[in-house]
Amino acid sequence: MSNNEDIKVYQDKKSKAEDFKSSGYSLTIVGALGLIMIVLMELGFLPFRLAGSSRYITYGIMGVLFIIFIVVGISSFKSSKIYSEEAKAEDDLTDRIKKWVRENLTVEDIKASVGDVDDLPDEMKYFRYFEILKSNIVHEFGNVDASYLESICEELYSELFE
Repeated sequence: MSNNEDIKVYQDKKSKAEDFKSSGYSLTIVGALGLIMIVLMELGFLPFRLAGSSRYITYGIMGVLFIIFIVVGISSFKSSKIYSEEAKAEDDLTDRIKKWVRENLTVEDIKASVGDVDDLPDEMKYFRYFEILKSNIVHEFGNVDASYLESICEELYSELFE
């Protein structure tokens, strides 16, 4: 298992998929509207217009920028689809872990594994119980992503001990 320095804040795959999807919409819409605005400006349908020969450089740079927005937006949609598929597998693993913990671990089992902690402050008890919970999950399910493991153990700990 990795060090605590390697653990990052966990964001579930479903949330990542939604983030990419909303980014995809935003970037694609802004890119398309930007390109439409450039065309309308050049055709004279908008009340303002860039003058001189430098307008083509400006339109070109803005056009490239808006095209990049559209390309990145489409890429975000693809990433959203990938994360959506991964979210199903993650939800399945989460359900299996929670079911296994509910069926195989009790507060008494965890406390017995730690041993005598009566003289320890509550914070130290928490860390010891938490480590036992994590090690049992890793023993049963193998190595899982450290931040995911921390997240699921937080949920399970609060469910078991509070």
